[in-house]
Amino acid sequence: MGRRRQRSGRKLRRRDDAEKAVEQLSTILGASVVSNEEIADSAARQLMGIGRRHGVRAKPRVTRMICRACQRSLIPGKSARVRIASGAVITTCLRCKRVQRAGRDFKEGY
Repeated sequence: MGRRRQRSGRKLRRRDDAEKAVEQLSTILGASVVSNEEIADSAARQLMGIGRRHGVRAKPRVTRMICRACQRSLIPGKSARVRIASGAVITTCLRCKRVQRAGRDFKEGY
């Protein structure tokens, strides 16, 4: 019985640590998108890894800033093209050419 409590406590601590890391990386990604592209790419890769490993996801406004194919930051005008067509936002990664659609007719809301 003691081992169960210890294990669940460890899991909760890991999850809390993962949530803190996601918050910190989200702020880094948001702030560094304009200033340093390498830091933003690194934060994007780490955010995706933490989400996969611990099941702690970033907020949708942050995940929209990451290309799911090449796992790099999407900076409008530098590494991404953003268009609005028929109420839908279409984001194209200029590195890997992946197209991400979100909006009125798609599941992911804006």
